[in-house]
Amino acid sequence: METAEELIQALKDDDCDVRWNAARALRWTKDAKAVEPLIHALKDEDCNVRWSAAESLVITGEPAVERLIEALKDKDRDIRWRAAWALGRIKNAKAIESLAQTLEDSDPDVRWRAAWALGEIGDARSVGPLMLALEDDYCNVRWSAADALGNLGNEFAVEPLVRTLKDMQEEVLVRLAAADALGKIGDPRAIETLEDIILRDEFKPIHEAAKKALESVKKKQVT
Repeated sequence: METAEELIQALKDDDCDVRWNAARALRWTKDAKAVEPLIHALKDEDCNVRWSAAESLVITGEPAVERLIEALKDKDRDIRWRAAWALGRIKNAKAIESLAQTLEDSDPDVRWRAAWALGEIGDARSVGPLMLALEDDYCNVRWSAADALGNLGNEFAVEPLVRTLKDMQEEVLVRLAAADALGKIGDPRAIETLEDIILRDEFKPIHEAAKKALESVKKKQVT
């Protein structure tokens, strides 16, 4: 079996299959020395190597967190979004502040993955930044923020989620995520809006999402 040092060296091989296998094998070593080479491999010209490196950083876990946080500020937007994705998978609360700052990244693909990661970590400190992200110019960021707020289940998000759901100019994907989030949170303040959507919104996916959310809210009130 190859050592971590040998696998790190293999990450520099000219053959992309060799690099891919090295990046994949390094995850099982969980060696902190592999973190920096794996971070560098996130820039590899081959997409399979990049993904393998990201997955290996996730499995490495705690030793990779600080370096991934630093990578959120990398000049390469691909590095930044992969770092956000990995931090969401690791679910370490140390990343919350940096991910919240990343919601203001210049690249929308980085922002929506940061929102997703905050939802995966599930810490109440993310609620405020995610509520602000509901106003983002980019649809996928708003969708990811609404979905993340549902995962957090915090009642402070009810009012902005209600506004999002009621906004007939909002993208369907975002409104669906808002309805689902309100169902997960289960706050009775959402009942009136959900009932109104069921009565007035003729678009079936929204109608059904509101109906499901309303059932969930009412069930939570009984229990």
